[in-house]
Amino acid sequence: MTSTELYAKAHDLETLANDVEGCVDPAKTVASSPDWDCDNATDVRDALKHWRSAAQNAARNLRDEAARVRGEARKAENREDEAREEREREREREAR
Repeated sequence: MTSTELYAKAHDLETLANDVEGCVDPAKTVASSPDWDCDNATDVRDALKHWRSAAQNAARNLRDEAARVRGEARKAENREDEAREEREREREREAR
């Protein structure tokens, strides 16, 4: 993959991490409301805390992967730059 593709992949992973991290928040907000009450409200709230924690862990893992991919993108970018410079040096040699 090119550095551009890898940077795009890292960006997509970050975006996904943000989405995953917030996916439980709307339900948790409603369940935390004093207006929301039912026989199993405490159980639901506890379950939502668990799922929110799981979502945060998944988001952290996605961000770790995004950081790894960004590192690969930087390495690819360096290789691309070196290859470009080598081609330019080769052209200069041929022009002489």
